[in-house]
Amino acid sequence: MITIYKVKGLSIGLEFVFKYDLNGVLVAFEKNKLLNQAQVEWLYNGKIFPETEEKLHKVWIQDLDMRKKFKIEKAPADLSFESLWNLYGYKVSRQDAEKAFNKLNQIEVLKCFQALKAYEDYLARTKIAKAHLSRYINGRYFENEY
Repeated sequence: MITIYKVKGLSIGLEFVFKYDLNGVLVAFEKNKLLNQAQVEWLYNGKIFPETEEKLHKVWIQDLDMRKKFKIEKAPADLSFESLWNLYGYKVSRQDAEKAFNKLNQIEVLKCFQALKAYEDYLARTKIAKAHLSRYINGRYFENEY
């Protein structure tokens, strides 16, 4: 599950895309063209580059000067079954998984996404096989403390 921010420079034509995981950590950064040396130094000076979603809010969104220079749009988070299915990666028993997913409330859906990395890390440490997504949901694996 990724949260996407599209940032467009109002006068310079640069466009950035920052993608954050559910923990607010930057997982991808894209730009529409190469930066010149001055732009590289400005962006990567340690004070501007938003390696966390929190820093993006603090430095880019809440700062009046930055808001005058950049238009920032947040793409809605995709908490759909399709997104979880693709993120989970073990594509077995889709119908059962979708049926289980549809029984969850919004908080449980969010927990499913948030707990997935910890679950996968646990599997890597223990060498246990990954459960079908329907089992992950019905067994409430997303509530475990890994």
